[in-house]
Amino acid sequence: MVRWPGGNYVSSYKWEDGIGPREQRKRRPELAWGGEESNQFGTDEFIAWCRVAKIEPYIVLNMGTGTLEEALHWIEYCNGSGDTYYANLRRKNTGRDEPHAVKYWALGNEVWGEWQVGQQTAEAYTTKARQWAHAIRLIDPSIKLVGCGETGLTHWDNVVLEGLVDKIDLHSIHLYTGFGPRDRTEVEKEYGRSVYGPDAAEYSIEIAKGLINKARFSKKVGKPIKLAFDEYGVWDETVGTPENGLQQFYTLADALAMASWLNVFIRQADVVDIACIAQSVNVISPLITSATGLFRQTIYWPLYLFSCYMRDGISVRVSIDSPAFSGETLPTWISSIKEPPSELDVSAIIHTSSDGKRSLRVAVVNRSENQSFHVPVRVAFEDTLSGIEVEVHELWHQDVNARNDWGKEEEVSVKTRKEEWSGNWTFREHSFTLLILTLDRDT
Repeated sequence: MVRWPGGNYVSSYKWEDGIGPREQRKRRPELAWGGEESNQFGTDEFIAWCRVAKIEPYIVLNMGTGTLEEALHWIEYCNGSGDTYYANLRRKNTGRDEPHAVKYWALGNEVWGEWQVGQQTAEAYTTKARQWAHAIRLIDPSIKLVGCGETGLTHWDNVVLEGLVDKIDLHSIHLYTGFGPRDRTEVEKEYGRSVYGPDAAEYSIEIAKGLINKARFSKKVGKPIKLAFDEYGVWDETVGTPENGLQQFYTLADALAMASWLNVFIRQADVVDIACIAQSVNVISPLITSATGLFRQTIYWPLYLFSCYMRDGISVRVSIDSPAFSGETLPTWISSIKEPPSELDVSAIIHTSSDGKRSLRVAVVNRSENQSFHVPVRVAFEDTLSGIEVEVHELWHQDVNARNDWGKEEEVSVKTRKEEWSGNWTFREHSFTLLILTLDRDT
């Protein structure tokens, strides 16, 4: 899934400027980040790219400068199948009869933020979003609507959920973790702030679950409301700044933080339906490109491994007996209201392949900077595991500040090996390990 066109950008975006013959498209000032928008890549190009890449499109509506009428026209353009103006305009522009069939639509982006074009109070947004949701359901009752949340645990989230719980299908959360203001004399504190930061995301999800259930109970809403964590990432705001295009070069420590982010989503799979990293290329991203090539950042590797091996399964409960981190995290207040984070961070799934074979897949982040752990790994059905082969994927480097760069051999990448299951495992200091145990063996 890819969320488009933004982001802060969407709050002044006119979708009709980005359709039709490219030479006739209007060039506009871009209010969120500065510069100009050529509109050479618009709705039809986005959908065409999604089809080629086999990606689910997720469109955000402009609730800043945009109107309800413009939003309804956009949905008609994308999803209309009748003999109506915007459905026919799509057919004319694309040469295709079938609709774009966009299922997921968001009611604005970060409308709570003072940086947003068209910022509103929670109460004003809720009133407006209810009106929009009602009208949108009339034009296409099949779509999934995403309400604009904040971090999952704020006054804004509470008010919006109370007001929209009967109108939406998902509630969005945005959160980034990173170092925060840097103190170069306290390297250890920096490492801990980054690597243990995703625990704040799990806390946000837990609070958001409670707010959702409270609102559902209050409004007697039977259907489940899920979370769309549609902006997350590892972002050091003192490095990835607007002045340098939000470009950040990531270290091994950042990769471990990313792996912990993904563990959070696996553990919270009962409520998190959507998780979109922000962004995918060049801007605080796993890939850096130029006109002549690209390189994979350290944070690419956890995303790659989870995409390959930790999808299309059933999340299973994991219990951990691990030392706790005692240093400072960001946000600093969170340590006073929750248990300190474990040095071992774990998620697991049961996966069934297309030929019916089951495997247990365990993702382990050893977040301790200096200590390896040799631990017993206990599985409920471990008497059936004796002698099986384990596929091991490990991300590790001796230097937590190691990173990848242009024109060099990759410093940080995944190493894969196979071992026999023994019931005990060593997880190296500052490492990410993915274990794959095939449960159904050939006879």
